[in-house]
Amino acid sequence: MKQILDLELLRTFVMVARTGELKKAALKVYRSQGAVSMQIKKLEELTGNCLLERSNRGIRLTEAGQTLLSYSEQLLKLSSAALAALSDTDLAGKLSFGIPTDYAQSFLSFFMPILATELPNLEARIICDRSRNLRELISAGELDIAIVAGESEHSDETLLWSERLLWVAPSSARLEEQSPLPIAMYEDSCIVRDLCLTQLKTSGQPYRIVFGSPVLDNIVTAVEEGFAISLLPESLLPGHKTRTLPTDILHSNLVMRMNMISSPGIDTPILRRVSECFQQASISQQKIADKSVSPVKN
Repeated sequence: MKQILDLELLRTFVMVARTGELKKAALKVYRSQGAVSMQIKKLEELTGNCLLERSNRGIRLTEAGQTLLSYSEQLLKLSSAALAALSDTDLAGKLSFGIPTDYAQSFLSFFMPILATELPNLEARIICDRSRNLRELISAGELDIAIVAGESEHSDETLLWSERLLWVAPSSARLEEQSPLPIAMYEDSCIVRDLCLTQLKTSGQPYRIVFGSPVLDNIVTAVEEGFAISLLPESLLPGHKTRTLPTDILHSNLVMRMNMISSPGIDTPILRRVSECFQQASISQQKIADKSVSPVKN
């Protein structure tokens, strides 16, 4: 008789691969570290392959381990989808969300009420951080679902919404007439900072950074109060104190994609329902954002 892979063994293996440590994986699967080690040993005996390499730097997957990881994630998702399809009960349980820091207020205002209505039996825990940090938390198995800014090297993600990045100036001052241009910029490692620097370099416009902050609200305030120009997401801009720059000064055709990513163990039906809630919330938010940015006045 052919051997059959045990889903519980695969679930533990996936968590070890994601966390990189037996101790952390043990906490995630609610087992002792010794039990996790025994499960991995049993899986290696079952497959006839060494799956993990251990060193002082932690755990690394072998080539066979990488192959099994891909199949394990698919099998776990199929199992969850099958069980959900045969169940009449509503989705329930604990779920941890990662939200980009600058979208936290919008998330709480628009998404949480929808989630509470659509999935009242889900118990949510929210973590706010930069998109790149949230990706690391997902990989480590410390978050279930996260919203992140899309980047070219990450293509297999669920698009929730997209929005323009605009060069914005204060309505009260024509800072574009200054040379060099006064720029407000993120100080953290984030995609908007990278895009801002790239566009400034490409434009050939002389500029100087007059304000830096890891907090979007501070950058917006710097623009509102007539201190600086900045590249900002359209949905997060106030309307009456800001305006878009003339295109002959700085022009952006950039579109930022906001994607949903998840830990491999999350049920497909939950992902689908949560994604629908995210998209519903973004539509509600966009109706307000459409009125938020005033065009430049000549």
